[in-house]
Amino acid sequence: MSRHRQLAAIMFTDIQGYTSMMQKDEDQAINIRERHREAFNRITEKYKGKILQYYGDGTLSIFDSAINAVKCGIDLQLEYLQDPVIPVRIGIHIGDIIYSDEEIIGDGVNVAARIESLAIPGSVLISDKVYDEIKNQSSIQTKSLKTFELKNVTKTMEVYAISNQGLIIPSIEDIKGKTKDSPLITEKITGNSQTNDKKKKLGWVLYSIISLLILIGGYYIYLNILEPAREAEDLDKSIAVLAFSNMSNDPNQEYFSDGISEEILNSLAKVDGLKVAGRTSSFSFKGKDADIQTIGYELGVGLVLEGSVRKSGNQVRITAQLINVADGYHLWSEQYDRELKDIFTIQEEIAANIVNMLKLTVLSPKGSKQPTQNMEAYEFYLKGQYYLSLDMDGVVDALDNFGKAIDLDPEFALAYSGKGHAYLSSGAYGILPMGQALLEARKTVNKSILLDGTQADGHAVLAYIHLFYDWDWEAAKSEYEKAIELGLPDPDHFITWYEALLFENYDQAIRDSKIIVERDPLSIEAHWELGNSYYLSRQYNAAIASFEKALELNPNYSEAYRGIGASYRQMEMYDKSFQALEKALQITEGSGPAVMDLLAVMGASGQKTALKERIDSYLEMRDQRVIPAIVFTIGYGYLGDMDEAFKWLEKTYEERFFWLLSIKAAPEWDVFRDDPRFEEFIKRMKFPE
Repeated sequence: MSRHRQLAAIMFTDIQGYTSMMQKDEDQAINIRERHREAFNRITEKYKGKILQYYGDGTLSIFDSAINAVKCGIDLQLEYLQDPVIPVRIGIHIGDIIYSDEEIIGDGVNVAARIESLAIPGSVLISDKVYDEIKNQSSIQTKSLKTFELKNVTKTMEVYAISNQGLIIPSIEDIKGKTKDSPLITEKITGNSQTNDKKKKLGWVLYSIISLLILIGGYYIYLNILEPAREAEDLDKSIAVLAFSNMSNDPNQEYFSDGISEEILNSLAKVDGLKVAGRTSSFSFKGKDADIQTIGYELGVGLVLEGSVRKSGNQVRITAQLINVADGYHLWSEQYDRELKDIFTIQEEIAANIVNMLKLTVLSPKGSKQPTQNMEAYEFYLKGQYYLSLDMDGVVDALDNFGKAIDLDPEFALAYSGKGHAYLSSGAYGILPMGQALLEARKTVNKSILLDGTQADGHAVLAYIHLFYDWDWEAAKSEYEKAIELGLPDPDHFITWYEALLFENYDQAIRDSKIIVERDPLSIEAHWELGNSYYLSRQYNAAIASFEKALELNPNYSEAYRGIGASYRQMEMYDKSFQALEKALQITEGSGPAVMDLLAVMGASGQKTALKERIDSYLEMRDQRVIPAIVFTIGYGYLGDMDEAFKWLEKTYEERFFWLLSIKAAPEWDVFRDDPRFEEFIKRMKFPE
């Protein structure tokens, strides 16, 4: 490969806010980029510049003359500021570079990138070296801004703005680029010896990294142009995958764009050394006009992947951009125009590009395969996942769509595991009798694992079946560990239940719950899980605080109201308990687990007559709707009729109702603990020592 060394004027440009444009109107954004490039090509040629690189929404070019470079920048901005305005930033520096047809390296490139990062739309910023070359040109006016300490640049540098009529001059308050004192940059402080060693190795490191990136894709060159001194280990290896925008004409295609995003997230979750924000938190920004740095701060991540999906018939267009939260720069971007059958390849390519950039390792199990060849079945699977994420409201639709996916492809393992999950939910919510729900869940999830034992979903669902319904503790833990090995985030909610309910190890359950909240800070379920761990440990004020956090995220989350009501019951604050439980039952239209808690607070507050009437009314309803035996167990227990309560407890045991697992730990069972028959039931559960 032939290389050339020369002193050159180096110009960087980029379009500010291009990512947001893509999300709002993909076609308009592409038109803006094409208009930007047309003008850039034409005007650069006029001033005898050489274009070295296009990178998504920006450019890199060099000029033999600093005067020509600045005049080119002026003409570019004057054209870009014409209506409709293109918000372009331009930075220019003079330095020694080494370049070929494939790469460009040199400290001058780094400095030019830093100066461009200080600019605002409509401005042209130059270094002091460029100023020395053009200061006697009467046609070029300048204004000194400030002396900056630029990131990864040893010497301080005075930066000037071109102040010709029509151009924008930044104020000091406007400048938020890559300086050492910028609040957007987190610097790693090292000793002098480390700094010197790094300088000595810089040339070889740059050459090796850029050569590798050329093989992976042209845009990786851009990353090392902007950050030639930054190695992969300097990037924050934490990422959020935002819900890709649905750019299709049909708003009902949202399930598809959500599904693609989630599949990419699941692939990245299998990467060793990469912290991936949870789905719920990442997707919570859908439809909101939040900037990348706000999102990164809220989720505690250094990288954000965003994009869009346009599906039309058998064709799909997917765009994806990886953005560094610290400075807002695009580290990588790509657009895919493919047939729908290539969707899995696109998902893998996006994940692989990120993995390669961060120099991480994919934990891809041997023997893993494309989940289905039937694209219509895959769409029904994505619909099923979408409805399942809606909790109780979506369970029936989830079952229907997973079933349609299986009808189209009877070998589709993930559709079976999804359907098994939906069956478990239908039993827990009382939509189906628990016995029927459990039978169907077990059958479908076993089929899922038989078809493909390398997918985590099936093993995760089976772990819950073994824990809550089979009461096979060793098998439950074994399946959970298999799911973790295959990519289930560790820890998962499963282990908080396992530690708290089986071993009464509440401190560990709380610690694991806090990790899950940290990983998925905007997840309603994560905050509810933490609240439940506090509730089981009898820390009721802390439990209420976590349940209220869940309600901040979703004011209609019935389980959070139920948790608050149960906590206030234990604190003997019965008015507040009734208020919270009535709100929960209002949301669920009088059904769901809050029925049991309402009976408990009626009994605890001494309303025995009202409690007896409520129990009798539920007995009359049993032929028309699913009311599990545990409701009457708790009701009669708080009524003080222990003989009747233990009859229903026996039925609860026969039903193998999932909440019987809490018999040793949950506070609502305290009313039974003085009865010797209760200890016998605990022994029958054969909890581990």
